[in-house]
Amino acid sequence: MSQLATLIPVIGDVLATISNLIMGNRGSRGPSVDVDAIHRQHAAAIAESQRIFQEQQAQAHAQHIQMIEAIREGNDQERQRMEAAYQAEQARLKREREVEQERYEMRINAMVKSVTDAEQHVKDLQIELRKPILDREAKVGFVNSLGLEIKQNEKLLLVGPKGMGKSTFMWLLNAGEKPVQSLSDGTVEIVQLKKFVDSIGLSGWSTEELLKLLVLMIYDGIPKDLIIFGNDRIDIPLTNLGLLGINNPMIVMMFGDFWQKYEPRKGGRQRIHLLDDSNGVRRVQPVEDLDLVYNLDVYADIKEFGRGTPITHHDNIDALVRDRCEKAKIRPFQHLLEILGKTFTVKATENDHGIEMLFRFIYIYEKKFGRDRLAFMNKATLQDFANLP
Repeated sequence: MSQLATLIPVIGDVLATISNLIMGNRGSRGPSVDVDAIHRQHAAAIAESQRIFQEQQAQAHAQHIQMIEAIREGNDQERQRMEAAYQAEQARLKREREVEQERYEMRINAMVKSVTDAEQHVKDLQIELRKPILDREAKVGFVNSLGLEIKQNEKLLLVGPKGMGKSTFMWLLNAGEKPVQSLSDGTVEIVQLKKFVDSIGLSGWSTEELLKLLVLMIYDGIPKDLIIFGNDRIDIPLTNLGLLGINNPMIVMMFGDFWQKYEPRKGGRQRIHLLDDSNGVRRVQPVEDLDLVYNLDVYADIKEFGRGTPITHHDNIDALVRDRCEKAKIRPFQHLLEILGKTFTVKATENDHGIEMLFRFIYIYEKKFGRDRLAFMNKATLQDFANLP
């Protein structure tokens, strides 16, 4: 039996150490990673691999000695059998070692690259999460100007046409964090916030200020206990924005084509089955146990939305959606939709995710208010949005 099983815990320890180095010690400016420590662990694992391989070679050598003794005794048949076994074992060990070494190198290189990418990502974002948000008066003034009130433990539904920027909005609230691989449609890429800001010409606005502005749109400025923003896929990490001083219990739920339910009692996430009707519309399949359990014991009763009714976050807020939201005690968050829908007609391409539509009004306000962001926060009103050129 191969002793490579002994190497597996060693590799696991190295990868665990690397993971701890990546995930731990996150300060105000992102992950602090000792890359040299990763390479030292890498070298130690290689040395252990060499030791195990030498032990395997010693065993093979002992078998070879037995083969020589068989030759001396004139047992030609036994000699041939042992020689074939020796050669096969040598070939197997070589293949096994090469494959394991290649896999290990690929995993180590990927981890080291992820460290480099993470460090660069933090530099690109240039967000200091521990800096306080704009003064409370400015925050409340801007939120009040939108006529937006958010109560504790309230559930919100962010809906709108495809390409409006809903996912982009949520990703930016996650401080530019790239979502994990989705259970349904693969890894979702996100434009790095700094590069995005540069690409649409928002000169004079730092990434930190943009993030604050996005938060202001759905936050009343009064710290509470915990704030969680959910996207239309709950396997995307929910972000605790307490580092930003935002601790208000709230969940933003974006109902999409990929409903998933979270069942702690059954040990994890589970897809709710979907059916395609004759028109290709994905519909919720009737399932008995459809209670959706979110953090903080906030519930959304999918049965109230009607079985077989197509529900997608690309729908406009029509009477049907409003009625179903009311029954489920979920208040639609529609201010962006109403403001942008009356003001702009922007075609979102596959790559921009509605970015231009979501942020063009910010750019205009930069010009209108002469890049005086404090004046913008204090004086902007819904009427200003309606009168944009």
